[in-house]
Amino acid sequence: MKKLVFFFLLAFGLRLGFGGLAYALLPQYGHGSEAEKAGYVFYDAFRRDTAAWELAQSPQPLSVAFSGKNESDQYGGLLAFSALIYRYLAPAVHQPLWLVFFAAAAGGLGVVFAVLAAKQTLGENAAQRVGWIMALFPESILLGASQMREPFIILFLMMGFYGLLHWRTRLKMAAFWITLALAGLLFISPGFAALLIVIGLGWLFFDGRQVSWQFSLVALVIFSLALLILSASWQSLVTVRSGPLGVLGDWARETAKWNAYILGRSSGIVQLLFKTLPDSLQMPFVALYGVLQPVLPAVIVEPTLPFWRILGIARAAGWWTLLPILGYAPFAAWKLTDPRQRRLWLWLAAVSWAWILVAAVRGGGDQWDNPRYRIILLGWMAMLAAFSCEQLKFSRDRWFLRILAVEAIILVVFGHWYLYRHLGLGWNFGIRNTLIAAIGTATLLVLGDWSWQTHKKRRSQHPL
Repeated sequence: MKKLVFFFLLAFGLRLGFGGLAYALLPQYGHGSEAEKAGYVFYDAFRRDTAAWELAQSPQPLSVAFSGKNESDQYGGLLAFSALIYRYLAPAVHQPLWLVFFAAAAGGLGVVFAVLAAKQTLGENAAQRVGWIMALFPESILLGASQMREPFIILFLMMGFYGLLHWRTRLKMAAFWITLALAGLLFISPGFAALLIVIGLGWLFFDGRQVSWQFSLVALVIFSLALLILSASWQSLVTVRSGPLGVLGDWARETAKWNAYILGRSSGIVQLLFKTLPDSLQMPFVALYGVLQPVLPAVIVEPTLPFWRILGIARAAGWWTLLPILGYAPFAAWKLTDPRQRRLWLWLAAVSWAWILVAAVRGGGDQWDNPRYRIILLGWMAMLAAFSCEQLKFSRDRWFLRILAVEAIILVVFGHWYLYRHLGLGWNFGIRNTLIAAIGTATLLVLGDWSWQTHKKRRSQHPL
C-alpha cells in the first residue's frame, strides 16, 4: 500500500506541478498565441475549457454538452464534466487549474491501477517498473498536466483491465471495476469502451478461460452502444449513411488520406521525399515517420523557444527510450516456453503495436496529435516494457542489441542531416541519400549480425 501511495503522490505531484508551471510561464515565454497567453499547452484544451466556462456561466443545462453542437468536444463528456466543476466548485472566476487538478489526479490513479494490474500478471518487481514508467513518462506528465481527456481514458482502461484480471477469483469486485471503467469510457470517449472489450476478451481467450454467454452478451451490448455513440458523434464530422461500422471505416480511410496529405506539405524533409516516393510507399512512410515522432534529432536542433525546446527534448527522449524496449517485446514474448504466457504477451504486443501504427497513420504529420493518441495505451506499453526488462535479466538477446543499434543509426544519420540543415555543420548528402544511408546501414547491420550468429551456431553444432 505504501508503494501505491508513493506512486500516486509522485505522479499527481509531477502533473499538477508542471501544469501550474506551464500556466505561469506560457503567457510570458510562449509564442504569443491565444492559447499560450491563456496558459494552455494544447489548443484543443483551450477551446474545450473555454466552452466549458461559457456553458457553466450560461443558464443552459449541462446536457447541452452532449447535443453535438459544440465542436470543442465531439463526445461531450469532458465538456460536461468541466462545466460541472466550473458551475458548482468555482463559479466566480475561470480558473483552468481546476481541471489540471482533476487530470493530474486521474493520472495518478491510472498509475495505481496499472501497478496493481502488473502485480497480478508480472509480479512485484516488474510492477514497480510499471509504476516508474507510468509516473515519469514525459508525454503522460504533459497530458496529465493539461485539460485533456487522455489521463481519464488511461485511468479507465487500466481500471477495467485490473477488474478483468480478477474475473474468476473475485467476481463482484471485478464486475464493479469493469462497470465503472466502461461507464467512464462511454462518458469521456466511447470508442475506447469498445477497445477495452476487445483487449479484455482477447486476453480471456488467450488465457484459455471460458467466457459465459451472459458476459459475452453484456460485452456485445456495450460494444454496440459504444459504436452507436461514436456514429452519432461523427455524423456531424463525416458524410456517411452506412451505420456505425461505416463511420469507423470511412473515418479511418479519410483521416489516413488527410494526414498523408498534411504530412506531405509539412517539413522540408517530408515534402522532398513525397515528391520522389511512389504512391504505394507514401503511406508506409507516413506510418514510419509517425512511429518516430517526436523525432529526437529534430527537437534538439530545430530553432524554437526555450520552453518548447526543453519540453520537446523531454517528450522525444522519453519515447525514444521506451521505443526499443517495446520493439523487443514481441521477440521476448516469442521466446517464452509457457504456451499460455506466450499467447498472452504476444496478444498485448500485437494490440499495442497495432495501436502505435494506427496513431502514426492517424496523426503521422503532427508531433503532438500522434503521441497524444499513442499514449492512451501507455498502461499496456509500460507492462510490455517491464515484461521485456524481466526477460532481458535472464539473457542478453541479440535482437534487443540489434534494435538498439538501429535506433542509434537513425539518431546519428538523421542527427547529421538536421545539423547540416539548421546549423551548416557536416556535409550535404541530401535527404534522399540520408534516408537510403539510414535504411541501408540498419538493414545490413541486422542481416549481417543475424547471418553471423546463425553461422556461429551451426559451426558450434557441427564442428569440423
